[in-house]
Amino acid sequence: MIYIVMLIISMLYVVDLILLVPKYTLCKYDHTPRRKKLYWKAACIGVPLLVFLGTLILSYIWEEFDYKELFLFIGMLLCAVGDIVLEIRFLRGGILFLAGHLVYVASLIYIGGGFNIVSLSVYVVLAIAGVILTLKKLGKKYRAALLAYNFVISATFALSISLIFTFKPENMILGIGACFLVISDWLLARNKVYKTGYYWSLLSLVFYFGGQILISIYPFLNK
Repeated sequence: MIYIVMLIISMLYVVDLILLVPKYTLCKYDHTPRRKKLYWKAACIGVPLLVFLGTLILSYIWEEFDYKELFLFIGMLLCAVGDIVLEIRFLRGGILFLAGHLVYVASLIYIGGGFNIVSLSVYVVLAIAGVILTLKKLGKKYRAALLAYNFVISATFALSISLIFTFKPENMILGIGACFLVISDWLLARNKVYKTGYYWSLLSLVFYFGGQILISIYPFLNK
């Protein structure tokens, strides 16, 4: 039975990445009305979010509930809501997105035990590079918020590197997924600066939704 469930979930993830995400990306360029575009965006993040929620419910029923997984779900939920609100109220959406990453950071510290010399070194390099690029390449509007966001996502990436090098399957998948979220943000910033088109935007979104999908797999591997 579990293999059938895993097959169905895998198929949903494939549909999400090869159909829903490209369709949503296209909506950004073909003058699709904003409300309809938001429906497609919600569908993209809704797949991993609902799978994650279903897993939490089953874990509770089977008395295998783990608070680490709940924290990760809250982070994903905040990012999902923030991602929708971004299209309507940028600053409010950004705050929700920042809150989601803060929960992710707390979860990664809880799961991986915090910073070590490697992750701390990575964090310092990324944080400094992010500040320099933000000041040089991005506009003054929302600069303070962008700098704060840079410090948080740099922590997400650095802590994820530590998880990957534990070589535990569940930690490695979680770490790669969280790294994908940060790579997506870097690509998004790059796209804002250079005004690139559909394919660069699609690449950024595949990393983002792919990252959330990998994070949603964590409960399966953690059992």
